[in-house]
Amino acid sequence: MSIGKALKLTIPAAFFGYAAFANYSLLTSDVEGPKWAGLWSGEVTQEIDTIYRANLPHRDPAVGIIGAVRYIALGEGRDGVVVGRDGWLFSDEEYRPLATAPHGLDKTVGYIASVRETLRAAGAELVVVPLPAKLDMERAQAGEDAPSKRIEQDYAAFLRALDGAGVETVDTRPVLSQRPDPFFRTDTHWTPAAARDVAEAVANSGRVAIGDASFDVVPGPAVSFTGDLVSFVTSDSLAPFVGLRPEHVTPYVAEAVAETDADGGMDIFGGGASGAYALVGTSYSANPNWSFAEALKLSLAQDVLNYAEEGQGPVAPMAAFLSRLASGTEEVPPVVIWEFPVRYLTDPALMDRAEERQDA
Repeated sequence: MSIGKALKLTIPAAFFGYAAFANYSLLTSDVEGPKWAGLWSGEVTQEIDTIYRANLPHRDPAVGIIGAVRYIALGEGRDGVVVGRDGWLFSDEEYRPLATAPHGLDKTVGYIASVRETLRAAGAELVVVPLPAKLDMERAQAGEDAPSKRIEQDYAAFLRALDGAGVETVDTRPVLSQRPDPFFRTDTHWTPAAARDVAEAVANSGRVAIGDASFDVVPGPAVSFTGDLVSFVTSDSLAPFVGLRPEHVTPYVAEAVAETDADGGMDIFGGGASGAYALVGTSYSANPNWSFAEALKLSLAQDVLNYAEEGQGPVAPMAAFLSRLASGTEEVPPVVIWEFPVRYLTDPALMDRAEERQDA
């Protein structure tokens, strides 16, 4: 028997062995069992599931160990991740064809065009900044070329559709394709260097006016973190032992330089929030580790207020921002920069999230 086949057989054997032990431990414990009165209504099934989830012994370590063994033996992770070459991890969201998106590209672009009209009526201009997929930019590490080409075509189709709808955009793919590894190895996000490249592309696009504010770059403390895709493979504690080592980044902030006003006094706000541009988007913008808002300040010489949100996709934060403008709680900015990763175009909940935030 080959070593590979032996390893493949080890995983199910270990799984069933542990399952027998876990069930014995659960049955001999003091955990209250399901209420069998709900057998015919189907409620007992949900109760059993809850009991196992809450009380299974060694659940978290077991999941981590089994995931680590599967990754070493088979080069696979759980649903949610696709393992590429040399330990590179990719979100399975990027493998969903745009043609199968339930809401369709036309609906998404139609919504973006309606946002443009809403902002224009309020006195603000919209600039959409689409972001290409990690699967596209890191295709040498992906293994399969066909999915990378498909999502590259999706990005191009998105740009064409936005242009056809009269929406101002900045094509970020050329600058990112020139940078070696613009994305992290085990995380879905871009590096601060890639974020800075995109900020400079926005400034050089002619779509956004350049200001005259001055900023100092203040580096923050170095940060080590486990990539967000590692959780689909194994636990954080076991990840380094299977070659999924922590990522490292040094975020920074752009602090406004105090200027002397006409009366000889010091303007400590360097122009302040009045007239500041707005940034709306996803965790690519919201997470301070990537420093995208700070990079925009430096490249545009203009203050930027960050309204991006993590874990909500690109559409829901925009719906929330529009609600704030409509309520009068926020000053209307002259420019709204909307960071929009192309991988969200196939998110089934993309437009639902917008409707939920509008109704809130």
